[in-house]
Amino acid sequence: MNQPSDSDALALVRHAAVSWIAEALKQNFTLARATALASERTWGDKTYSASTLEGWYYDWRHQGFGALHRQPRKDKGSRRALSPEQCEAIVQWRQQYPQLKIKVLVRQLIAQGTLSAGTFSLPSVYRLLAEHQLDAHSLQHQPPPAGGPTKAFECARANQLWMTDMMFGPTLKPAAGPVLHTRLFGFLDDCSRLVPHAQYYPGEKLCWFLDCLRQALARRGFPEKLYTDQGKIFTSYHLQVVCANLGVRLCHAKPYAAWSRGKHERWFRTLQQDFEARLVIDPVHSLAELNARLWRWIEAEYHQRPHSALGGQTPAERFKERALSLRTADPQTDWQALFLSRAQRRVRLDATFSLQGQLWEAPVHLRGQIIEIRFDPFEWRRVEIWCRGSYVGPARRCDKVLNAQTYTDRDYERPNKSA
Repeated sequence: MNQPSDSDALALVRHAAVSWIAEALKQNFTLARATALASERTWGDKTYSASTLEGWYYDWRHQGFGALHRQPRKDKGSRRALSPEQCEAIVQWRQQYPQLKIKVLVRQLIAQGTLSAGTFSLPSVYRLLAEHQLDAHSLQHQPPPAGGPTKAFECARANQLWMTDMMFGPTLKPAAGPVLHTRLFGFLDDCSRLVPHAQYYPGEKLCWFLDCLRQALARRGFPEKLYTDQGKIFTSYHLQVVCANLGVRLCHAKPYAAWSRGKHERWFRTLQQDFEARLVIDPVHSLAELNARLWRWIEAEYHQRPHSALGGQTPAERFKERALSLRTADPQTDWQALFLSRAQRRVRLDATFSLQGQLWEAPVHLRGQIIEIRFDPFEWRRVEIWCRGSYVGPARRCDKVLNAQTYTDRDYERPNKSA
């Protein structure tokens, strides 16, 4: 005969207890006395309180043996520890970053305040993702998307294809101030496995990714194709404009096709197991120091280390060997202007506008109009004013003291309504 299920085994234990109580009642024991005596006995290697035994007895008396089975929870299928908004956030993050381990994803959601530590269990997150077929087993066994690459490939020339992605970096604990959660943006040349540029940033904003891309292009020339995932940053309008102007074809991986960027994911793992693992022994406390160490490791170790996929060549040797007619920027063009961040502002009646918490001045004839500001968020030496698609000129910081010394009645006349 087959072994009984857990529910059947528990029901048999409970039935033995209530049968003993029923027999005691026949011996003129009161129910209180019978349940008290039963609570001193062992039922299935456990003891139970008198109130629990009394409840089983009444269930059995009114509904029979079936009432002694373990009853399913009334809220089965729902989650008490996770709100619908939290469940939606977990699913969205898993869909966007399927390569992340679930524990890492949960820690990130706790760090940004979406989840609260101690209010839920990790198995509840695993069950949620399994229901949406986003657990590790389901993602590994998903069929590859139609039309995607299904065979191993390698480009024949350097700069024929670059891959890029974002990775959660180490958390820095400076001597003063709050902790800093870093993100790593990096590029990988498919032919040589060389890293054109990689850098840690204090977040995952578009301006930081564009800064990393600008430095990569300045170091190693322009690729023919740039391969990314479907992240918000990588599908932004600004990035599309930059790539179109530079003659770089922007390609995006199919959703849930992390396997198509396996080379880049493998480089991230190498960096984590080698460079970042050493930070435990010799920690850093500033972003500048972290990036300085990163680039020393890339140039002195990673680029000079023989790579098994390159037939024993180093990434630096393969890039030099396959660097045939690399395309670089035309020195006559200001291609770096494409990377300037953009923001719209309305010029006040005193010919000023606010940008990043600073007050700037615009030409007087633009008072009351909406202008576009193009600026480098890392170096404030370049802040341009554009109006209706035309370049007006550079903006300058507002010096109220100087303006007070050179004040005239015409400085604050109202703008012409016909302008």
